[in-house]
Amino acid sequence: MRGRPVNGVSPLSVFVRSVVLLVVSLPAAVLLPAAAQQGNGREGDPREEYGRSIVGLSMSLQAWDEDRPWIKRSPANRSANGVMIDDRHLLTTADTLEFATYIQLEVFGRSRPVEPRIVRIDPAINLALLAIDDEETRGMLEPVTLAAETPTGGDLRSVRWNGRQIEAASSRIVSFKVESSWSGRAEHAFLQLRTDLSGGGWAEPVFGEQGLVGITASQSKQISRVIPIEIVREFLERAAADTYEAFPALGAMWQVNGDAAVSRYLGQSGEPRGVLIRQIPWGGSACGTLEPRDILLEVDGYPVDAEGYFLHERFGRLRLSHLFTAGRRIGERVPLKVLRDGRERSLEITLRPYPAALDLIPGDRHTPPPFLIVGGLVMRELDVPYLRTWGNEWTKEAPPHLMARYFYEQEAQTPDRRRVVLITSVFPSGYNRGYHDLRDEIVETVNGRPIGGLRDVLAALESPGGENREFHVIGLSPEASFSQVVLDAAGLEQASAEILQGYRLPGDRRLPEPAFPAGGECPGQY
Repeated sequence: MRGRPVNGVSPLSVFVRSVVLLVVSLPAAVLLPAAAQQGNGREGDPREEYGRSIVGLSMSLQAWDEDRPWIKRSPANRSANGVMIDDRHLLTTADTLEFATYIQLEVFGRSRPVEPRIVRIDPAINLALLAIDDEETRGMLEPVTLAAETPTGGDLRSVRWNGRQIEAASSRIVSFKVESSWSGRAEHAFLQLRTDLSGGGWAEPVFGEQGLVGITASQSKQISRVIPIEIVREFLERAAADTYEAFPALGAMWQVNGDAAVSRYLGQSGEPRGVLIRQIPWGGSACGTLEPRDILLEVDGYPVDAEGYFLHERFGRLRLSHLFTAGRRIGERVPLKVLRDGRERSLEITLRPYPAALDLIPGDRHTPPPFLIVGGLVMRELDVPYLRTWGNEWTKEAPPHLMARYFYEQEAQTPDRRRVVLITSVFPSGYNRGYHDLRDEIVETVNGRPIGGLRDVLAALESPGGENREFHVIGLSPEASFSQVVLDAAGLEQASAEILQGYRLPGDRRLPEPAFPAGGECPGQY
């Protein structure tokens, strides 16, 4: 299983991909050696077309150490697939490129290394576009035909580059299921396939009678999850523009409307229908329009049932979040019908993106981990990449007070509270004696000022607080082992310098990028 599994969230961390070869005796798989594309296959054999259109991507990568964010982990390797979509560009998935420091193409008949150039990456939709600038290599390749639409039934073929061979395996359409992509909260329908391709999930292109119908985003056992051609086309259109436009998302938390007593209490008669709006995070499309306790009945003319599904013309029963992402653009206005205070109302929301950066505790982060070392106290911002350092069972193994924040406040970002700040560890010294055992404690205030990010910590340290200006006072959350940390203000600068030198640390900070410009005055109701 790789990356994000089909039915859950798992870490995309540094690892070496294990290449799984299909046994030759399996009738569903075809191995195409390099010689076949030179004329050994029969004329018109689709395997020849695959050999000229699919390339291997061999990557060196190096991830940051989330426990010690000032250093990187050991280098590793990763292999994935790319498919030619025109005479210069390759399509792959964004997660395959994470932490990549060097990318090399593997092409039939080409031994000299070829390095593609990254053109666009969209983690929220998990697609990436690469360019091949080497003319000789481009002359050896051939673009695929993009299907007009994703088929809704029948057999398809999943294809990949594997050890300088082309593997093609039969795949069968199972269903369409709306899920989020690798990062952010944009959700759309994925094509679910049962495939004979073992160990897949590395951007394998999937073909039907009309051409390319999608690209694999993940695979669990023999079920692969494929980004359909409709989303691929939208991404390619955006990628060709001078300025890339993100995909929009609803940006509201909702629950099924299954309790008849609750629906009657909210003024709904008859069988429950629509979904109950639970929370409106700040900065999303829904803030300023929807309200908690609204019952969302209809989206753009599509009735929504009590489980949150609508009937799509081709894909069948889909979750309503698909209606805010697929085929939509930022700034587009979408009509809604809600039940509020016992009365049906017609509303419109203006679509906005909802990247991972809009969460108080982001699920992904595509920049080096920010950190700050103050008097030997190591501080960082809480996110899922850090929680994953507790292993595959991080939701069970991470400290309960951190998981409580994650479960109950993940989307609770506000303009003044963009992140949760932790003291993760301490470099012991005489200056910070008494606090050497601090681990993963949440910082609430510094010198009396509320903390909503590492930049707030630095600003607060400029002015010692409390009744006695001789000290820096760091207020911790109620569940911490200490209620506060008190440091000598006059000695902070010298102590910090001595700790950096004594522990041979490369620096005392890496500040986060400027906060994502969210919804302006758009109020959240969390």
